Amino acid sequence: MQVAMIPFTDRDSGDEAFALVRVEGEIVGLALSLRQNGDIEVFFGRQELGQLIEALQNAQAALPGVKPVA
Repeated sequence: MQVAMIPFTDRDSGDEAFALVRVEGEIVGLALSLRQNGDIEVFFGRQELGQLIEALQNAQAALPGVKPVA
């Protein structure tokens, strides 16, 4: 089941890109794709998903600018 497809421009290369999140049974798939430079997809479980979410939230909080209200 596809959960989200997030199109964006890669800030390093300027290439068109997307992130795809999907669920297959009891695992989560995360694909990252650049139009000009290929794809990678990895699969992990609930524990690693929690760690990834926490890491992304920490990265968001470390960015300069307005902080989101919790």
